[in-house]
Amino acid sequence: MNMSEILTVAIVYLPLVIFCSGYLFIAGISLFYGRKCGSKPVAIGEPYLPSISVVVPTYNEEEIIASRLDSLFKSTYPKDKMEVVIVDSSTDRTPIIIDEYSKRYPIIKLIHDNERKGLATALNQAFEACKGEIVVKMDSDLTLADNSLTEIISNFADPTIGAVTGKVNVANQKASTEVRYRGLHETIQKAETYLDSIYMAHTFSAYRRHLMKSYKTHEYGDETIQTIHIRKQGYKVIYDPAVNFFEDYPDDNKELLRQKIRRSEGLIRIILENVDLMFNRRYGKFGLYVYPSNFFMFIVSPILLLITLATAIVDLAFFSLAAYFDILILALLGLTILGRKRPVFSSIWTFIELQFAQLRALINVTMLRKRDYKWTKIAREPSQVLKDAT
Repeated sequence: MNMSEILTVAIVYLPLVIFCSGYLFIAGISLFYGRKCGSKPVAIGEPYLPSISVVVPTYNEEEIIASRLDSLFKSTYPKDKMEVVIVDSSTDRTPIIIDEYSKRYPIIKLIHDNERKGLATALNQAFEACKGEIVVKMDSDLTLADNSLTEIISNFADPTIGAVTGKVNVANQKASTEVRYRGLHETIQKAETYLDSIYMAHTFSAYRRHLMKSYKTHEYGDETIQTIHIRKQGYKVIYDPAVNFFEDYPDDNKELLRQKIRRSEGLIRIILENVDLMFNRRYGKFGLYVYPSNFFMFIVSPILLLITLATAIVDLAFFSLAAYFDILILALLGLTILGRKRPVFSSIWTFIELQFAQLRALINVTMLRKRDYKWTKIAREPSQVLKDAT
């Protein structure tokens, strides 16, 4: 291949060059700085045990709510320093089960709505009822390790920390693609923590109550909305890998994909609503690297991949300017789809599927698709890991 042919391929596949260069840069930063982030992001001296409020939104969780509450109350955190605020709009036996637990554990506050008004409204009600210095928000389908609460709260001994999120452990190992994705994302979040602050918080997170904001009724992605708001106030938001919790993911790949699209919609909306962070030195390395890198991964990256695939098809069909490259790209995509359950292709497929989920979410957001912000119950098969943990 002579120089002119090389230049032709480079021009035709400029989106692919940008795509690969962006991810190589992010991978390099993540691997280098992720290793510098220790098991505990901040140094802790004496045990830090402030008053806390644990918020749990529930909807039709009668099958699992008892085991999840058992997990919560097995925590090593002092019960005289915590309250549990449960906001519920169930139509099944969930509130009855919670009432039974409240007789044993008077620290439970149950807020029951006869009508589902959406997750944002439910969380606003719960946060208004909180009295603790630190608010811990956890989804009802999570299982905590015994020391999860103690570990996540200990970070707030550092007065510069405004919010903390923990490590997601995929409970049902059948969801193998999610296991691989979480491993990659952990490396990214370790690097973000070392450099400044993370962008995305998880379904078990803690915040200084006086720094929190109320949600608008249409907002989705509540954990990350809070972390961005808190970082803008000058506080750090960190990922602590010592804070372990277990989350069960749908074994059904279609259901898992729908979940990823729904979550990506919320995260993309948050990115677009906070473009003032882009390369803004006021927010340190969060503005210079963390926000721009997430903007690339969630918005730019899926568009570039779509353009690359479209370019390969159009060029092969009509121009053949880079025919060999076109065939290579399309053949690799075809082999990945066909062999996605095999180890050699599964990691590539996980990445491609994530790009598709984010592209679909981006289309939904930009087309102003109306989303029902009343959270729905996701079909999950209780895993053995969760059974053992509870």
